[in-house]
Amino acid sequence: MAYDGELVKMENGRWARFQRCSIQNAGHPDSDDFSMLVAVELDEHYQDLLAAAEHSVDSYRKRGIPVKIQLDHARRKISLEIASSSATH
Repeated sequence: MAYDGELVKMENGRWARFQRCSIQNAGHPDSDDFSMLVAVELDEHYQDLLAAAEHSVDSYRKRGIPVKIQLDHARRKISLEIASSSATH
């Protein structure tokens, strides 16, 4: 099950983020509005950042170092958090 803001790598290798969109039933004013999650492909800036982050994560994980990726959408940045204090960059 996906959640609002979740990042996913699509089959074509591109990244998308799930986003909640409201749906209105046009022509039926008495019906309730509802929303659904849709995967929206990210722009090139984020594609490049996520590709670099994925490469970094793979290299850390191959060495047995757990890492966490976070996307700061407001500042258009991706951060990697190293779980091990003995890891060096």
